[in-house]
Amino acid sequence: MLFIGFCALSTFTWEAQAVNYLSAPIINSEVADPPQGFEKIDLHGDLMLNHGPNAVVAGANENSVYIGFNQDFGNVSISIYNAAGNLVYSTVVNTSVQQVVIIPFTSAASGTYTVELSSANGYADGDFNKN
Repeated sequence: MLFIGFCALSTFTWEAQAVNYLSAPIINSEVADPPQGFEKIDLHGDLMLNHGPNAVVAGANENSVYIGFNQDFGNVSISIYNAAGNLVYSTVVNTSVQQVVIIPFTSAASGTYTVELSSANGYADGDFNKN
């Protein structure tokens, strides 16, 4: 059964669109790269070391940030910081029911950003550029 749903989460001035592709966590169909049109964000941290290099897949393009969870990590906090270390986006995602998060990023200024993921299962972060 394929279920597609959208949920709007709002923090600061951006909205996160959550897409639930499956009613159960994606475990047997691991995605190694973000969708076409997204530049991969290399994530580092114990979340990736303990659960495999493709446990979480992230990417960014001019308009949005994509995060795909290939495993159920329960509640995951997603934070994005600008180069000055200021928090520009934050949300919590329940990966038991939501495997993909797309964060619109069109109104963000050009520069380098860091996405951080944290949960009871570990931590990961990675940098990306917005032109």
